Amino acid sequence: MHELGIMTDVLDTALRVAEEHGGKKVTKITLKVGLMSGVIPTYVQSFFDVISKDTIAKDAEIAIEPDPAVFTCRKCGGKTVYNELGPEYVCEHCGSQALRLISGYGFQIISVGII
Repeated sequence: MHELGIMTDVLDTALRVAEEHGGKKVTKITLKVGLMSGVIPTYVQSFFDVISKDTIAKDAEIAIEPDPAVFTCRKCGGKTVYNELGPEYVCEHCGSQALRLISGYGFQIISVGII
C-alpha cells in the first residue's frame, strides 16, 4: 500500500506547481508508471481522491502512461520487452532467465494540468 505515500508526494508536487504558476485548480496529473515499480494503477486514483478532497486538486484526473519492463539478457545480450507482469521472464532470443532489468521500474510525474 505504498501507493498512498507516493500519491501524497504527487499531491504535494502538484499543489506546489499550481502555486508557483498562479493556478487556481489542478485538473489533470499525468504519471509514467513502470511495470516493475510495484505501483498498482487501480489504487492510484482512489488514494488521490481521498487525500486531495480538501485541496485545489480535488477531482483532478490521474492519467497513467505505462512504462514496459525492458530486460537485457546476460547470456546473449538481446533485449526483451514485457508489457504485462508474468510468472517468469525469459529472453525472447535465447530463452535464458539470466536477465537484467534496465527500465520499467520507475515512477515519474510527466505533467500537471492547472487552470
